[in-house]
Amino acid sequence: MNDSRGWEIYPKIVYDMAHYLKENYGDIPWLITENGMGRENEENYMNDAGIVNDNYRIDFIKQHIQWLLKAVEEGSSCEGYMLWAFTDCVSPMNAFKNRYGLIRIELDEKRTRSKKVSAEWYKSIIQNRVLELPDERGWK
Repeated sequence: MNDSRGWEIYPKIVYDMAHYLKENYGDIPWLITENGMGRENEENYMNDAGIVNDNYRIDFIKQHIQWLLKAVEEGSSCEGYMLWAFTDCVSPMNAFKNRYGLIRIELDEKRTRSKKVSAEWYKSIIQNRVLELPDERGWK
């Protein structure tokens, strides 16, 4: 559960959908265009240097990619994975409470930006093309 929002998190859905697509539509290419999680009060996870330690986001992304890679290994034609939002996005529907991105945007007059821990983690996946998993082999 996303305890900040009360939303269920079910990472295996990408695996289930990959198999659903293949079984019902054949070997068509497809991609995930929005995957991520919003969190209220993200400043509670900020360290003394002002960096948000968003390990919950890293775990979320890691679990979803792990299931997606398993589906690809089994023959799914997924061609890509994109996050919901690179930066915190403006969400007036949620009174600007949720933070979604790898880059924090302050809501003050300066609108300064700072990398969250997840930004460096995601950058390393892109550069090294390796996803480290606990008690598992690294996925490439």
